[in-house]
Amino acid sequence: MRHRLPGILASVALAAAASVAATPVSAAAAPSLDEVVVGAMTERSTAEGSRLASAGAGTEVNVQRKSRDGAWVFGSSVIKAPQIEGAYPESWLFVAKREASGWRVGLDGSPAFAELAQGAPREVVSAGEKTTFAANVGTQATATGLSLPYPVGASWRIIGGPHGWSGQPRPWSSLDLDSRAANRDVLAAQSGRAYSMCSNGGHIRVIHDNGWTTEYYHLLNEIQPAPGTQVRMGQYLGQTSTRIPCGGSAGSNHVHFALKKGSAWEPLQDKTIGGWTYFEGSSAYGGGARRGTATRYVGDWLENFGPETPGGRTFENLDDVQVPDLGQGESSITVSGVAGNAPSALSVFVDVHHGWRGDVRIDLVGPTGQTYRLKDPAPNDNGTILHETYTKDASGSPANGTWKLRVTDVDTNHSGYIDAWSLTF
Repeated sequence: MRHRLPGILASVALAAAASVAATPVSAAAAPSLDEVVVGAMTERSTAEGSRLASAGAGTEVNVQRKSRDGAWVFGSSVIKAPQIEGAYPESWLFVAKREASGWRVGLDGSPAFAELAQGAPREVVSAGEKTTFAANVGTQATATGLSLPYPVGASWRIIGGPHGWSGQPRPWSSLDLDSRAANRDVLAAQSGRAYSMCSNGGHIRVIHDNGWTTEYYHLLNEIQPAPGTQVRMGQYLGQTSTRIPCGGSAGSNHVHFALKKGSAWEPLQDKTIGGWTYFEGSSAYGGGARRGTATRYVGDWLENFGPETPGGRTFENLDDVQVPDLGQGESSITVSGVAGNAPSALSVFVDVHHGWRGDVRIDLVGPTGQTYRLKDPAPNDNGTILHETYTKDASGSPANGTWKLRVTDVDTNHSGYIDAWSLTF
């Protein structure tokens, strides 16, 4: 599907709000929260080279939580897109604090957001969100650990190869995917925290625990998550459609699926998602994906192999298993159809949540009982999420049989659970 931005977008006067927001004034004359957020969005959008703020399609400031005294606010904000090909809304989460001189606002991806999010009361930004936001600042993540946004084993058609969130402009971070079937369910590409960005739905952002963020647009019958709701990989988010809740266009049912690292759009070039590694074409919406010797182009079907590296087979367990304080939890995966022994570079993806992850020891147990240490306890590590991929030489164990992930809590006061894990051969 080809999209084009027009050469000239209509002009509107949003700069006034930005100017007001940047000028110290007395509390009595201070601009409203909406004005300050709109000013911050306009300034950010313009600084990033976008012309959307001057398109005149409107804005949204959606308050999702606030403190009892009204001094702290968390929400989403949107610059809407005109209903033309290639235009998509720009959206941010924000945290705001009312100070003597007026509202102080931080949009996600800014130092102000990081500072305000960490300082906000937990009724406004939860402890879990603080951890997730911190993990997405300055991330050095390379492997995505992401599935495609539909069931593992299913194949959807690529109707738009790597392109920008708004069509032609780089970075080319997005794919257009269509099931062309009765099942149009769009699923979370990995576990994380979900946020609805538009006031009337249709656009969901999932901030993952490993430094990546995925965006889903054109959703129909979508979930309506409370902000920061934890979702699991493969959880239903909505269905493909032609909805344009905050503007843009869609010629046929599809999901506009995009990748961010932290809060910045990330090129799909050389990224592996769903077992396929993507490449750009000579122009936006071209290109395709490779997996071993197989290549898929626009118009082809793309099977979802889950969050793995190219060329292997992935087996996973998505059921929660509790890890009690000073106790142990085990989650099993049964492997079949893999000849010979396990590889010398077995990939083990682990998603564990724990009140003090330094208390945790993690072992992989092979079908014959041989144990492979993945992680030792680290008493000073007070993080709460382990979202890691380990590589182990497991060639001493047969591939087929029951493998176990054993998570042991070695110190007092905290507990947790195994959220998901997988093996890639």
